[in-house]
Amino acid sequence: MDTLRRLTLLRHAKAADAETGGADFERTLTPRGVRQAEEMAHKLVARRWVPDLIVASPAERAWTTASIVARIAALPAGRLQTEPALYQAAPGTIWRIATDRGHAALHVLVCGHNPGLSELASRFGPRPQERRLSTAGLASAVWSAPDWIALLPADALACDTDGPEKASAGS
Repeated sequence: MDTLRRLTLLRHAKAADAETGGADFERTLTPRGVRQAEEMAHKLVARRWVPDLIVASPAERAWTTASIVARIAALPAGRLQTEPALYQAAPGTIWRIATDRGHAALHVLVCGHNPGLSELASRFGPRPQERRLSTAGLASAVWSAPDWIALLPADALACDTDGPEKASAGS
């Protein structure tokens, strides 16, 4: 019997600008970014899309976004993991990491960066379409398959996208 598998791609929330935030890898979330991450975490919980596993880029902005989601979703210890190869990763790398790490999970959430996340999300489904993930935006796709190894992006049965509500002016 086939089981539904879900992959959610979550772009990190709003981070400090590169000019003011220091080295790219160390850029922190702005107060607006923290609110965005919290909002998206609450949306995941409300939809009952709590992941079994979160794999995040170790860049400060992505790791903090993923940590907020894990806290609000009440993920058990060990279900939030870092993967250095997700930092500025290409779509194929993101896909490989998700499917390799997901073997014991039905729902994997990957938190990382554009353009790789948006490019991978654009490949979901039999008729690929451009999906541009905003900061803290997500794309969540489902497949019917017994194992992650059998999945291909184009075989997704459905893909939903969402983003945080427009925040008030300021960071």
